[in-house]
Amino acid sequence: MSRPVRLRPSDRQPPAVPGAILSDALYRLDEAAARLGWGGHALRAARRRGLKVHRCGKRGYVAGRDLLDFITRGGSADAN
Repeated sequence: MSRPVRLRPSDRQPPAVPGAILSDALYRLDEAAARLGWGGHALRAARRRGLKVHRCGKRGYVAGRDLLDFITRGGSADAN
């Protein structure tokens, strides 16, 4: 019997995350950041600039509608 091929951590691909943000969906912060290709710094900066985050216990969530509004406003808290 042949042994299964083991991948090194550097050879593994990150899990695929669909890139669509739906306005009527709720996303965990890490999932929203992954869909947008944002790192931790970009996510923190977005929160400082007004991205609405909803908390439930220790988890943070963002509504798709709030995320789309934030992005289309150019990342500012005021709606001008």
